[in-house]
Amino acid sequence: MSRSVLSEPVWILDTGRLGEQAQCQTLAQALGLPFRTVPLGPAFSPPARWPETTGLRLILSFGNAVQAACALRASCRVRPLVVHIGRPSHVPVKDLDLIIPLPQDDYPPAPNVLRVAWPFNGAALTPEPANTQCQRHAGTIVVYGGPTRQFRMGLAETRQLFTFARTLAKANQEPLHIITSPRTPTDAVVWMQEQAETCGAVLHLFRPDRDVFHSFLKTGNRFVVTADSASMLAEVWRSCAPVWLFPLPPRQTLMSRLQQGVDAVGLRSLRYWLIRRGILGSGADFMHWHHTLFRSGAIRRANPDLTEQDLRWKPVVRQADTDLMRCRRRILALPGLLSGDV
Repeated sequence: MSRSVLSEPVWILDTGRLGEQAQCQTLAQALGLPFRTVPLGPAFSPPARWPETTGLRLILSFGNAVQAACALRASCRVRPLVVHIGRPSHVPVKDLDLIIPLPQDDYPPAPNVLRVAWPFNGAALTPEPANTQCQRHAGTIVVYGGPTRQFRMGLAETRQLFTFARTLAKANQEPLHIITSPRTPTDAVVWMQEQAETCGAVLHLFRPDRDVFHSFLKTGNRFVVTADSASMLAEVWRSCAPVWLFPLPPRQTLMSRLQQGVDAVGLRSLRYWLIRRGILGSGADFMHWHHTLFRSGAIRRANPDLTEQDLRWKPVVRQADTDLMRCRRRILALPGLLSGDV
């Protein structure tokens, strides 16, 4: 048996989604334990054959990987722990050792549920000190996402975003940069190219071989982020620069309407009871998370009626970024992890 099998007690189940794997790796690195990544099969199914599981003590899964995590645990002679990030759809709460819902997840509380304020994108056990004002010189940076299952985003929203961003940059007497993403619609890109040439803004089209976003995290004076991307929002907040969230119209699906209807008639406790038992899946509630951030003063809402003084806003008190440390302590304290007797 190879030494590497015995020396990697933490496994990350690879869903093939880069954002999910980045958060799992951030958490695994924070634990300070050796880890490996195990690719899943089609549709998040277990691979045809698992690697040798001797020495496996902790499985980290994210989102749709939870069923494969349970199957992997069942195949092991020595039961490993399962820590899941996100919503463990249709899996009873009691079947997992720790659940870490993301802040936009509408998931019920339980003794083994640990809530975090932000996704893990850009998180560190010891956050780096904020860049001084003289190091931030790039101006107003717009992080443009695109339509998702939760939000609509068309040309009307793009025009409103562009207008707000120009006003924000003008009020602070600084240049305007716009970064697109893989989800940015083609018609929005064409329209923004025309507008950028007219007003002097700089449009940076997404390229997988060029990481413009992380360069601007170090130099941007302030950021405007569209409401569709929780990961981008987390990263720009961790830059310590002022962050503006541009709201988007939510999509109303049949399931979201049913959920709202059940809660409206006072049956949320029943819905949560069904979720805890794995009978009912849970959903996301971005709006609740965004309103929580607005009320806390961590970010501001992009609003066309703001004054020039409002547009020069900077956060007065910054919230402590303790999510990663809290998760590390909780996981390392799980019975049997460090002793190997799970």
